[in-house]
Amino acid sequence: MHVHFIAPERYVRASHDIIRHPRLRATAKTLLLWALSLPPGSRDTILTIGKRMPEGRMAVSRARAQLIEEGYLHIRRTQDPVEGTWSTRVLVSSVPLTDHHEIDAAWRSVGQSPALGEAVSRDVGSSPQVLKTEEKTSPPIKATDPPDDSDGERRAAAAKLLTRLTAGHKPVRLGVVEALELAPLVAEWLARDPDERRLRIALLGDLPAGIVSPLGLLRSRLQRKMPAECEAAAPAVAMGECGHCADPMPGGGTICRRCTGVEPRVLSSRDAAAVELNRRGAALARSLLRGEAAG
Repeated sequence: MHVHFIAPERYVRASHDIIRHPRLRATAKTLLLWALSLPPGSRDTILTIGKRMPEGRMAVSRARAQLIEEGYLHIRRTQDPVEGTWSTRVLVSSVPLTDHHEIDAAWRSVGQSPALGEAVSRDVGSSPQVLKTEEKTSPPIKATDPPDDSDGERRAAAAKLLTRLTAGHKPVRLGVVEALELAPLVAEWLARDPDERRLRIALLGDLPAGIVSPLGLLRSRLQRKMPAECEAAAPAVAMGECGHCADPMPGGGTICRRCTGVEPRVLSSRDAAAVELNRRGAALARSLLRGEAAG
């Protein structure tokens, strides 16, 4: 096969390992090369690139998932310690990174995101080894501590549930990256109301025609229809007991107001009858005991 090639003035140096990768689909290769070709300071993200690709949203979503699986795309969520807002940081690598030490080193090497204004010098025609973009996401319902392992598991389960719920509804079907973006809201919803049926109705009920942004629609519904937090039950009032007559005393204490003479003790007819019955019973018991003692 003969190849006629004219070197362009602006190009990306792509590794043969990417071009000839036996498992990467064509859409995944295009998405990866497009991301690696972005100039310094570009505001593009993986999501905005995918929207301009003609292959379609589902094909691009599968391509993103494949790049994550093969180690070319890495996603991290971070929270601003002051404002409590979350941001999704996306790391695109020109080489597959699968070892966690390599991944951490790559994150450290990129420093601040070019999308945030840091100048990154690069010769024309060269390809950055690692390119990081940042995608701002909606803040959670309230600021929380940085996520731990259990939070990560909850969000992963929430993303899986969201993918399953939307799988049968083509207008709002979500990919892996989009589901992960909404996972914190879904996890918060499930923490307040674990009923998946109500979540499904809230997200998928009465869908409008001509949905342009499934991600935006579902995010809006999650935020607007979020169940209210359950208020903590008021602590029960402590009940004490009078040390003299053993009557119950709300709020604790030692001697009730009647025994101290503050309030007169008024007995109802039923109480008076019970007192008289107890008096007679005690007298009968004493007489029987005296008779047994005499015998």
